[in-house]
Formats: sequence, C-alpha cells, structure tokens
Amino acid sequence: MKAVGIDLAGKEKNPTGVCTLCGDSSYFDVLSIKTLYRNRDIIEYAACNKADVVAIDAPLIEGEIKVREGDRILKKYGALPPTMPSMRELSVRAMKISKLVDREVIEVFPTASAKILGFYNKDYRKMALLRGIKVRNKHEMDAYIAALTGLLYLEGKTEMAGEIVIPAKPF
Repeated sequence: MKAVGIDLAGKEKNPTGVCTLCGDSSYFDVLSIKTLYRNRDIIEYAACNKADVVAIDAPLIEGEIKVREGDRILKKYGALPPTMPSMRELSVRAMKISKLVDREVIEVFPTASAKILGFYNKDYRKMALLRGIKVRNKHEMDAYIAALTGLLYLEGKTEMAGEIVIPAKPF
C-alpha cells in the first residue's frame, strides 16, 4: 500500500510538506519527504508516486465554506474553523488540487492523528526523532503524519470525525 500525505499551505509562496509512505502501519518505508510550493508541483508529486490514497491536511469543502461537524469535533485537538479568512483560502486551494489529483483524496488533521497515536509533541523535531525520520520543517512532519493516517485508512484502522479521517481508537 502507498499513501501520499500533503500538509498544504494556503498560498503557493508558502511551504507545503509532502511525504510518501509505502507498506502498512506496522512496517513501512518512507519513500520521500520534501517541501514544495507550486500547485502543479504538488499535483505532479501525487501523480508520480501513484499512491492508493492522498491524505491532505486542509479543509475539503465544496461550495459554501462553513463550520462542519468534523471541525467541531476536532476543535479539542486544536482544529481551526474553516471560516477564518486564511482557512477559506486554504480550502479553496485544497479543493482545486484535490480535483486535479487522479487518486482518492481524504481530509486529515495531523495534530489529532499524532495525539491519538500517542506521539504528539509541540516541537516537531522531537516527534521526528521519536519516529526516526529526518524532516526539515514542521510541514514535512505534518505531511508524514498525514501519510501515516492515509496508510491507516487503507487498512481500515480509521474512523470519521465528521468529514475528517482520524486513527481509530484505541491505539
């Protein structure tokens, strides 16, 4: 199984983390972790990696942007409402990219995933060290967690928090 994780920035000028994992949640290889900027590079990355699922950390809202059930549920994990101006911009970009990716796309929230899986730390470097991976920034760490959530999704080890995929409890 293969999953691509994307920690999408609201604007192309800001860094977006991407990661590809191959295997299953108990044993997998990190095929790549990098930072990209442009929409076309992100779409090309997802296409070239031929993932079974693309897990994106951004609100996937079509039409009117409003607070959803998942946003309310995940507020306790620090989720921001999609109605904030910066989150609206992120949602528009996410929908544009998700429609151009020729793969199944799911919405994830890496902070909630890391907390549920028991390895969350405010310092992304400590999380990376704990997981045994090398990342250059928080966006790459979040992309890794998004991809891990994607692998769990492919294994049927997730549940829905409204519209958002999170690891199933207990872990």
